Amino acid sequence: MSKEMLKMTEVTAGYGEKKVLKGISVTIRQGEFVSLIGSNGAGKSTLLKCVSGLLPAESGEILLCGRDNRVLKPKERARLAAVVPQSYGVEYAFTAEDVVAMGRYPYQGFGRHESGADEEEVRRAMEVTNTLEFQNRLYNELSGGEKQRVILARALAQQPEILLLDEPTSALDIHHQTEVMELITKLNREQGLTVLAVLHDVNMASRYCGRMILLKDGRLAADGEPHQIVTKKNMEALYQMKILIRENPLFHKPEIVPIRVLREKRAGRPLRVHVICGGGGAVKIIEELDDRGYELTAGVVNMGSGDCEICRYLQIPHVEIPPFTPVTAKDQERNLALMEDAEVILVSDVPFGRNNLENLRGLERVKGKIFFHKNALSGDYTGGSLVKRLQELGEQKQICYFGDHDEFLGMLQKLSGKEG
Repeated sequence: MSKEMLKMTEVTAGYGEKKVLKGISVTIRQGEFVSLIGSNGAGKSTLLKCVSGLLPAESGEILLCGRDNRVLKPKERARLAAVVPQSYGVEYAFTAEDVVAMGRYPYQGFGRHESGADEEEVRRAMEVTNTLEFQNRLYNELSGGEKQRVILARALAQQPEILLLDEPTSALDIHHQTEVMELITKLNREQGLTVLAVLHDVNMASRYCGRMILLKDGRLAADGEPHQIVTKKNMEALYQMKILIRENPLFHKPEIVPIRVLREKRAGRPLRVHVICGGGGAVKIIEELDDRGYELTAGVVNMGSGDCEICRYLQIPHVEIPPFTPVTAKDQERNLALMEDAEVILVSDVPFGRNNLENLRGLERVKGKIFFHKNALSGDYTGGSLVKRLQELGEQKQICYFGDHDEFLGMLQKLSGKEG
């Protein structure tokens, strides 16, 4: 088993009478890349301050590379752990190289000038972080991304065992965020550097970190691999909002898609609504109907489509078929069974071709009112069969045509009564 780089046991810490960390116990081993996530005030930055010695723990024990953090001298601790803050400002005309050279402080005695070994480590750190090209430029004239790479180089010049990062990408654009995170990942993988990073961006933490620790109200709420932490339950509790969880198809890591904070008004009487959909045109209306409290079912959808994914996520009963396959008579019977008790049948903004025209067979015998999105007519690839089918259906049941989903929601509101 790999070496324990950081071990915290029942650590409590805070500021004055305010307790921020409340009995935190966690162990991080050599070579791990761990992210700390949580809402503002959860204790993430406070935890880093305790490890780095900026804030003494009130109780509990912190072992840094097996050594008691309380008895370590500042220079001893700096050789074990290096901190990369959110930002770093200097008041004097220091060059980028000057700032990186400050990382050699733990190895220098009083009044001692830089040695050849110091210069070599500074150069190595700047090469690794791609900052050597502007070593003679003034630090304060660098861009945000360049500054952050210089601060990372300064931390590496300390030759630490563990790297502590406090929201290292919070002030950067997406290009420089990715650049910094890719660089840290490279150091972790190629040099075996242990990394503990406070990250606000859960998607970034999930993508780059092999392990995530969730703090809530100063306590350990969850600890595990990304797929164990980035769950609907954890993320909605963390952000207090409705969130969609999906797997990133490129990185095969879970990611969050924020949906809404403000809830829709609940329907006065939650009608039973069946949605005939396909592709991804009904994702928004399905989510809104669910949020308003309507009882939903859905028709035949292709696996992998947006409509299929939202039905899975919201656990809406539906009929799934493989992509690019026609709706069979058996599929339609299952569809009709789902809409049997529906009070409203919504034909959403869905293109119709010969493969899915079967969705409309048998609607004459359902009891629900039929609402049809006019956009589906502009997506008619049936060679006229769709119009003919609607004419046949219209002879036996009234079809209410509407132009957009807001218009449909207004119609639905009238049916369900005044919204609460």
